[in-house]
Amino acid sequence: ALWSGAFAAIARGFPCARLVDGARPENVEVPEPLELWGYEASPFVRGVRETLCGLALPHVVVPCARGSKNRDRLVAKTGRQFQVPYLRDPNTGVELAESTAIVDYLLAVYTTKAGTTK
Repeated sequence: ALWSGAFAAIARGFPCARLVDGARPENVEVPEPLELWGYEASPFVRGVRETLCGLALPHVVVPCARGSKNRDRLVAKTGRQFQVPYLRDPNTGVELAESTAIVDYLLAVYTTKAGTTK
């Protein structure tokens, strides 16, 4: 996983090394860090994690690998089948699944212009 993650970062141009265009300067000061539930090997989680980093948003990754108690906690929390990535934004009360919906939400709320892309 380490090497595949490194190769993915190289191929994608080190996306966490730069801010997303339009990222708000106050993002680093959000009252509470966002929660991202997922597991390292998921390509869907990676894209959300890169967006969080690109927006300079403090966040906590809750690991949900197979057999993890966190996986069971997520199912109990959402009341539905296990699905990652799952984002909880305690600053707005929003909880989302589906990577594209999460990235769209983050760009709409935490950039100065809606519809910004990386």
